[in-house]
Amino acid sequence: MFIGIAMFFVLMLMGGLIAFLGDKIGSKVGKKRMTLFGLRPKYTSIIVTIISGVLISFLTVAVLAVVNENVRVALFGLSKLQAQMANLNQEIIVKNKELDEGKKQLEARNKEYEGVTKKSEKTVKELERVESQRAYVQSELFSVQNAYQEAQAGIQQSAEEIEQLEKTKEELSGNITKLNSEKEALLGNIAAIREGTVVFRAGQVLTDAVVDENMSKEQSEQVLGSILNDINNLLKERMNVSDKDVYLVRMPKIAFDKAVDQVAGASSKKLVRVVAAGNLILGEPAIVEFDVHDNNLVFHANETIMTAKMLNYKGLKRPDAQVLSMLNELNHLAKDKGILPDPITGKVGQLEGQELLSVIEKVKGYNSKCVLVIKAKKDIYSEGPLLIDIEVERDVS
Repeated sequence: MFIGIAMFFVLMLMGGLIAFLGDKIGSKVGKKRMTLFGLRPKYTSIIVTIISGVLISFLTVAVLAVVNENVRVALFGLSKLQAQMANLNQEIIVKNKELDEGKKQLEARNKEYEGVTKKSEKTVKELERVESQRAYVQSELFSVQNAYQEAQAGIQQSAEEIEQLEKTKEELSGNITKLNSEKEALLGNIAAIREGTVVFRAGQVLTDAVVDENMSKEQSEQVLGSILNDINNLLKERMNVSDKDVYLVRMPKIAFDKAVDQVAGASSKKLVRVVAAGNLILGEPAIVEFDVHDNNLVFHANETIMTAKMLNYKGLKRPDAQVLSMLNELNHLAKDKGILPDPITGKVGQLEGQELLSVIEKVKGYNSKCVLVIKAKKDIYSEGPLLIDIEVERDVS
């Protein structure tokens, strides 16, 4: 701002000075009647005045050009500036086209995203529908299984119930494949039994032991080797083998090393079960495997494991069937909690016959209007077995 005002006053001063000098020169030329290019003094004075004006204009433009870059550009670079403006306008046109194309692509992507979102919502709804159907089918399957158990317990019921069981049997035809495979396994066992005396069945637990935590690899090898020696002594006793040096137990080294890796350095105690890999025939070497699990505390002593209302089993009319169905549920519950079942029977424990009969009689005396409270007799670990006390109380609800 200050520079512009100063330049304005400089131009005024310079213009006034040049005009004054031109007037003085013109006056002297006129008085002395000087001529220029042979012209009359009058015209010579006019030419001097014109030259003064031209000089004022030239100096004004020259000063502006020196001081202001925009003036220089306007005087000498206008064509270049126009060319640059034309190029910029062309670039603007190109960029606008690219912008339009980008907007179209964005709209296309938005449409694709909307399509994907709709498909996702449709898929979620379909998944919810499938989950609902699955829950319904599971509920139906559970109902059918209960009906099948009731039918097994009450096989002497009416012919109408038998017809209903026939329908249930058709719905459970999918179990035929599993039953056939079990049949083949039983036939294989029968063949083995015919060929010789079976000392232990395939999958049967020969022995089990709880080993300490934080053992080294060498300690783990010694402990597992000691367990195998105990099994060897057990087999020699079963088979009446008197030779002290004979070793009847066989285990692949890779299986032994795997068990060592599971036990060595473990942060908690481990349950090691020795399982027969196949039927052990009298007089033949025994091929065994290690089955290693965490030995966790599952139930505390006197802890209530399960409370069962017998009226929930009213579909089973006989008290013994109701109690057996409850014990079957207890068996599944204990396995789900972490108690290891017997590989042969699938059971986690066994109730003494006299105690079972006593419970059945009490249920019968209450006409099934009672509640069974099942408690642990002692601390129960993963190794089992599940030892329980059953209290029978009147259902007052």
